[in-house]
Amino acid sequence: MSDQNLISKLKELLPDVPKQDLDLVVNICTLRFFKDKDVILKSGSRKKEVFLILAGVARGFLMNAEGEEKTVLLRGKGIFVGDAPAVFLDEPQELEIVAVGPTEVLMFSFDDFEHLAMTNNSILTIYLNSLKEAILRLTYRVQSMITMSSEERYMDLLKKNPAFLEQSYDKYVANFLGITPVSLSRIKKRLKMGAINIR
Repeated sequence: MSDQNLISKLKELLPDVPKQDLDLVVNICTLRFFKDKDVILKSGSRKKEVFLILAGVARGFLMNAEGEEKTVLLRGKGIFVGDAPAVFLDEPQELEIVAVGPTEVLMFSFDDFEHLAMTNNSILTIYLNSLKEAILRLTYRVQSMITMSSEERYMDLLKKNPAFLEQSYDKYVANFLGITPVSLSRIKKRLKMGAINIR
């Protein structure tokens, strides 16, 4: 993909950023394509890499003591993704982050991005907005796990981002919601039958 095409894609996601500033972002990024289940960022890595999803879905998971995968994050188009302890504490990356279906990302060094943000107001705005978005998502996740039933969590996710759910496998969505695939299947069946409504 040419730099011009890449800038056009970025302009779609970041419409308020001037082209000359998008050029600066492209200069520190690498465009990467992943197939389903390909590893985007490896657990244990010390590279301090982050990425912006241009297309597809990324899933981050941890392994519990029983060796089961526990989905911590599911992110879609337009979202910046990284492992917080690796990025902010310079620790080995905890999450294994993989592609869900064909996924296209812009990969970059967090240090390069942060340095660029400190010298450019448009990039600083992107940086701050991505941090705000991450805090809001984390806060929402904690609150929803405490205050909502599994059915309410699914309905809320469906209301907020139906296209994103269509791209993710049910077993990952169920794991992310803290329920079994069977429970999710029952919720979807009740929804299809009109037994529950999206408010």
